[in-house]
Amino acid sequence: MTRIDLSRYAPPGTNIRQEIKVLCAGLFCAACCAVLVYGIALRQAYADLFELSYLGVERVLRPDAVMPPFDVLLHRGLWLFYLLALGALANAVLFHLSYYTGGSKSIYLMRRLPQRWELIRRAITLPLLGAAICLLSALALRLLFLGVYYLITPPQCLP
Repeated sequence: MTRIDLSRYAPPGTNIRQEIKVLCAGLFCAACCAVLVYGIALRQAYADLFELSYLGVERVLRPDAVMPPFDVLLHRGLWLFYLLALGALANAVLFHLSYYTGGSKSIYLMRRLPQRWELIRRAITLPLLGAAICLLSALALRLLFLGVYYLITPPQCLP
């Protein structure tokens, strides 16, 4: 398996492994929070579909029970992914692009290079890739949550 040389897509001296670790830690925390928020909302909504019988601990489905729509249950569960994607894009401006504008002002040298898009490629490729990974992770988790929603909800209680 060949490894992609990411140093071609970052300013010189950038600690790419550290950026990847921070992104992975952020994705892990966002996923844990999303699972927690959605799990609590789904558990409460599912419990509201039933009423306890007086003869035992068996639950009986209420005749008028309707599960809330999926988007209501998910609510703001994936917002941390979106904030993480915005943070990755802010990383492009704050760290990657400012690398060339501060200190020795190497931005002037970058603009004179024969490869016209070298500055843009080195400044925004990795942050855009990080933001895309965040959004794809949010989409994958949303689809997983939707599958759990349809699996858990009784068919007669679907909105």
